[in-house]
Amino acid sequence: MFHRPTAFRGVLIVLLAVLSATACAQPPASRPPGSEPPQSQASGRAKVLNLGLRTILDAFSIAASPTLAGGGLGYIEIHSQALFTADQSTGRPIPRLLAEMPTLDNGSLRVNSDGTMAGTYKLRRDVQWADGEPFTAKDLMFTFALSQDKTMPVVDPGPTQLMESASAPDDYTFVINWKQPYYQADALGLQPFWPLPAHLLESDYQRIVVEQKDVNAFFGKPYWTSEYLHIGPFKLVDWIAGSQATFEAVDNYFLGRPKVDRIVVKQFPDDNALLASILAGAVDLSTDSALQIEAGVQPKDTWAQNNGGNIWFVNGHTWFIAFQFDRTVPGFFAPLQDVRLRQALYSAVDREAESEAVQAGIADRAAYALLSPGNPLYSYVKDAWKQRYPYDPARASAMLDAAGWHRGADGVLANAAGERLSFPSWTTQGQERKVAIIADMWRQLGADIQEYVIPAARVRDPEHRQSYPAVEVTARGNEDVLLTRLESSSTPTSQNHFAGNNRGHWKNQTYDRLTNQYRASLREPERGALMGQLQDIMIDDLPVGLLHYEVGTVLVRKGASAFRDDIDGGASSGRIYGTYSRNAHLWDVTG
Repeated sequence: MFHRPTAFRGVLIVLLAVLSATACAQPPASRPPGSEPPQSQASGRAKVLNLGLRTILDAFSIAASPTLAGGGLGYIEIHSQALFTADQSTGRPIPRLLAEMPTLDNGSLRVNSDGTMAGTYKLRRDVQWADGEPFTAKDLMFTFALSQDKTMPVVDPGPTQLMESASAPDDYTFVINWKQPYYQADALGLQPFWPLPAHLLESDYQRIVVEQKDVNAFFGKPYWTSEYLHIGPFKLVDWIAGSQATFEAVDNYFLGRPKVDRIVVKQFPDDNALLASILAGAVDLSTDSALQIEAGVQPKDTWAQNNGGNIWFVNGHTWFIAFQFDRTVPGFFAPLQDVRLRQALYSAVDREAESEAVQAGIADRAAYALLSPGNPLYSYVKDAWKQRYPYDPARASAMLDAAGWHRGADGVLANAAGERLSFPSWTTQGQERKVAIIADMWRQLGADIQEYVIPAARVRDPEHRQSYPAVEVTARGNEDVLLTRLESSSTPTSQNHFAGNNRGHWKNQTYDRLTNQYRASLREPERGALMGQLQDIMIDDLPVGLLHYEVGTVLVRKGASAFRDDIDGGASSGRIYGTYSRNAHLWDVTG
């Protein structure tokens, strides 16, 4: 096994869930509000759980949303399943759709003499799609073919780019030939490798994508919205676009019929609306990132007094400042290409104060390393960002002066060419306070900062998200998943429909090479040394500046049973496998 045992490690990310509405050629089918969903005419004894998200779901898709906010990824394992998920309590990957764990010891994972690797994945024989069709290696062969199609709007090609070829010796054996050893070949969750039903999609993919070259039409099919179907414990039976999705228990689910009859996924535009519904009992539970920490802590005192429910604080995403390097984006602010300016701005950010201010006063969450404390590789990267860039406004001012930036008559810094230090700082709705705090620190230096909040309607517009002209304040998974933010292969372009995590368009060949070596290493000491080198490159060139480790909240009201026994084994949706919703078939309503 090639990975860390910690419950909160994040890895590579993101291949899922919410396709941009602009990419869908046809609107999803919906029903009039207030009418009953097709399979909800159950008796009064039906067990129902209401799950709340602070986001609007556009579709179910292998194409990812450019945002992780609002819990939009944290609930996915209620409806879909992957080859692997997370163990009940240790957080280690375990097989889910597989009959056994592939390992070096049992020969299922084999490093070849030419430096390649072969992974043999034995499928369970009792797994069916929600429509009763058997799940076989044919489905995985189709999934592999689609993952290798560069026209697919996949945000994190990550692991699939390391796959050379695939084969299916029989209906229940799937073989991946890897271009190199890969440290997470035994941890492929939904985000990097999302199984798809060949019997429902393969012919349309061949006709629409391969022959007609119309990717948008393919993702405009009802399958991705109102007719979505997978292998999860619950299947979609009703879809009200922008409001809620209803899932019914799957009787033939291979781990046993779920204890709950129905899960209604309710979508809210902001924290206040979701929080009010939680406190009113209209929402029973929420997954990671559904509520920002300021709202997430509010039920704590109330529930402590009336025993109204449980709240867990969990490791969430890593927040950072990201600079733009693509000179072709509209309004591009060229002076930020000078690393001295980036270093000065970052040195003026009080990460401790910013973190506490935006995280309900919870201390010691400032990010001073690429990996968070508790990670087995943490000692290789500990405190490096703090040592190189301690908070020091006076030093930042001196650095600006040395770089040729001096205050003008209006108090705003300008260079010798007369160009003012004036640029926008972007973020998404709900994160305004983060941007405001950082902007205020930069204004004290003499910068003129415009705060721009991306409209809700454009949060999942990948072309818009990658066009920020100067700076964005954003998050990217947790742990080493942040590496994907800076890989050249993850750069959004028109050719890949602007899908890709590297929205800042920074490129560094040494970084790409070391990242590849990191993922090819099967031993922790070697990976630790490589992680240290990768962090050094980031610190030197500063394409991003770390801010803090997010405190996530997972909530469940009294009378609902979820998360109690497996919270330690789950993780935020930034991890490659095993979200907090992985055991939704065991959730229950107890009162």
